[in-house]
Amino acid sequence: MIEIWHSPLSPCAQKVRLVLAEKGLAFEGHIVNLADKENLRPEYLALNPKGVVPTLRDDGVIVTESTIIIEYLDDRYPDPALRPHDAVGRARMRYWTKMVDEKIHPGFGELGWPLMVRPAWLKKTEAEQQAMLAAVKDPKRRERQARLLAAGLSSQETRDSVRMLDATMAEMDAALSTGGPWITGETFSLADAALIPYVCALEHFGMGDMVRERHPPVAAWIARCRQRPSFEVAIRAVVPASRWAELAERGADAWATLRPSLAA
Repeated sequence: MIEIWHSPLSPCAQKVRLVLAEKGLAFEGHIVNLADKENLRPEYLALNPKGVVPTLRDDGVIVTESTIIIEYLDDRYPDPALRPHDAVGRARMRYWTKMVDEKIHPGFGELGWPLMVRPAWLKKTEAEQQAMLAAVKDPKRRERQARLLAAGLSSQETRDSVRMLDATMAEMDAALSTGGPWITGETFSLADAALIPYVCALEHFGMGDMVRERHPPVAAWIARCRQRPSFEVAIRAVVPASRWAELAERGADAWATLRPSLAA
């Protein structure tokens, strides 16, 4: 039996759910509330010492780190295959999954955390906020969350995140224009699954104009992604419509402030 510990809006969890859906694999899900720091409780740390989501357990085997999880799933359940069959295609796929891990995910937090997590923290007392920050063992993560809690979407880091996503989509435009219809060529791959949660989030955050106006090839790719049954199962259906509407409204207000970041 497959189990996953996950959070509905976590992009790392979304990409694992996408791969599970693409492969038609049923699983038992356990929601981890990141806003309340359930990921740092002893019972979860016993499964995942880093305290990040998702965590997968497959017939007793624990697998952590989302990119490792999706590769494990493609090895363990190879039909349908989500990696290109040729060496060039696999190299391209790994380029994008590496970019997600090393560039996109770290930068995305500067936009996603203020939109998705900060509002819940602001409802807590200062003492509760400080206790939750103290529970974050990684000093860099703790400092970043404290900074974003104070500054919200007005921080320089958030503007830098928007520019990073814009540059990423420019690179995606080039790949899709010369290959396509998927990021590594003719077939949907782990690279697409890894990118979807971050790029499609801009639509969910009410910032779709950024994609449609500046990156038409990516906008068309998003439309194709949304048409896949896995998108409905793994992303849209997991989060209540009211939550999507809340994020879109909050993000649209922020976009008016962030849009000048791309003027150059």
